[in-house]
Amino acid sequence: MINIIFALALVNHVVTALPSIVLERATAAKQVGYISVSVATLWTTSSKPRPLVDAPALTNPADIDGWLSSMNVSQYLDLTDKSRTQTQALYGAQVGIISEQDGWYEIEAIGQPTPKDPIGYPGWVPTAQVSLDSSYGKLQSKNPFAAINKVATAPLYRDALMKEKYLEISYDTRLPVIAHIGRLIQVAVPGGGSAYLSANHATVYGSVSNIPYPTGNDLVKAGKLFLGRPYLWGGASGFAFDCSGLTHTLYDAHGITIARDAGSQADFTGHGTNVARSDLQAGDLMYYASNITSSSSIYHVTMYIGNNEMIEAHGAGIPVKISPVRFGDDYWGAQRFLTH
Repeated sequence: MINIIFALALVNHVVTALPSIVLERATAAKQVGYISVSVATLWTTSSKPRPLVDAPALTNPADIDGWLSSMNVSQYLDLTDKSRTQTQALYGAQVGIISEQDGWYEIEAIGQPTPKDPIGYPGWVPTAQVSLDSSYGKLQSKNPFAAINKVATAPLYRDALMKEKYLEISYDTRLPVIAHIGRLIQVAVPGGGSAYLSANHATVYGSVSNIPYPTGNDLVKAGKLFLGRPYLWGGASGFAFDCSGLTHTLYDAHGITIARDAGSQADFTGHGTNVARSDLQAGDLMYYASNITSSSSIYHVTMYIGNNEMIEAHGAGIPVKISPVRFGDDYWGAQRFLTH
């Protein structure tokens, strides 16, 4: 008979940084919600999505792969040029609801700090993509969680035999654990009920503080999971990234919070240490700016991986790739967020 080990450790899901930045999960004045699609894209306003092009990203379930594969380069560029998208929030993530209007929520993506909102990156998502399931929230606050950290995306199943696929979910998704049965992890999902993950794709932690502190090589190994994935302005999931979405997510998955945007990462006061070119180590972040005397002009970030190479989500039409390091006139400098 299979032994079922119910994980009973109490957890308070607080995001930590270097060594810790406490971000309240939501303020008492705001309603709390939970993302109920594989990944929700946060739009600058509810009028920014293009009626035909972006429809697959607005539904529940969201067809993220269909959306990404349907766009051509000019349509990807238009997301950037028209400032349509802001960031993304992953399945099961807690969000703060700021306001509601005409089938849309304005939300805060908690755990993605920005000068725009210290609680989390703001943006608009369809109400259909947010669950108000308080019972899920209770499990999230008390139970250990399963973190997708071994693959770029992973299947989530409704049945214990893992035959009936429910969703494809992203790296860094964290779901409350109900039971851990051998190589099978039963997790709670927003909206009620449960689903199943393979332990080949996820690791169970009692709390964020239990995530092992990474080495630079740990970050590099994780970053290589996303080689060939599309560039998406505002992308912050294993399906597609923008430059700072990639670096933020890599650190976040290892229990370290840095700012969401490139310029804010470089200006994350008290947490990054400036690094000389001659001292670059794996995991250091490298920044590029139109004015190298000002962090506010930073427009790109990459991660150094060793051997004079870096990994980057470069731009529309260019998949995540490894590039030779660039020390041109736009090189702003590098910072180290690891303390050992």
